[in-house]
Amino acid sequence: MNWLMLPLGMIIATVALFFGLGGGVLWMPVLLTATTLRPDEALLCTIVIQTFGQFSATVSNNRAGLISWPLVKMLVPLGFIGVLVGSMLSFVLHPVFIKLFLGLVIFFIAYAFMRGDDFFVKGSDQADLDIARRRGRPIAAAASVLTGFLGVGVGDWLVPFLNMRCGLAMTRAVATCIALMLLLSVTAVSAQLLFFGRAVAWQVALPAVIGVLLGAQFGSRLLQRMPETRFKELFVLMLVFIATHVTFNAV
Repeated sequence: MNWLMLPLGMIIATVALFFGLGGGVLWMPVLLTATTLRPDEALLCTIVIQTFGQFSATVSNNRAGLISWPLVKMLVPLGFIGVLVGSMLSFVLHPVFIKLFLGLVIFFIAYAFMRGDDFFVKGSDQADLDIARRRGRPIAAAASVLTGFLGVGVGDWLVPFLNMRCGLAMTRAVATCIALMLLLSVTAVSAQLLFFGRAVAWQVALPAVIGVLLGAQFGSRLLQRMPETRFKELFVLMLVFIATHVTFNAV
């Protein structure tokens, strides 16, 4: 067992699930540098690890009443398709150019989010479901392809959209995206195991899973106590960090 993954799991899960991000952009470099896993093995480990963390955070956020389940139900069908497409692409495409594109897009999302006229406006408890239906489902589908292909969560894309365009409070947007990512991660793991015959490297994944189960609780509790405006500022900084990290690792 690689027990170094346990404290790393706690740290990464605390950060990723506080911000509502998948954590794949953090896990993949760690697994590829700290273990002997091949990229395809690291991808599956990443998704498995995230699934347990997202489950832990979803339970906590659901108890706090932060999840908009109507939004989850609306966005998840196309997300399922996107995950399956991304899983198939992981067999045929090299991720370098996709990572470079992803980094640049996340830079743009951070810039657009920060420049929004309503950046300091506090969101509401209810989202505009009509806007989410018309414009959110294509975003969820596209982001889900990256979940299956790179292990990247949909929160990078959907949290700003749900807050800026649908008027949902940041904490609720993050909690909703984590619940959505849980369902998509389960789909991705199932596709990798059942359809593509890949096996989980449990000597790496198990210690990390223990860590993320603990870290997810820390992250979700921090989320529930963070003021709205301050959280937006931290979220933008995290997007910039992720965009820089992804772009740097792609070149």
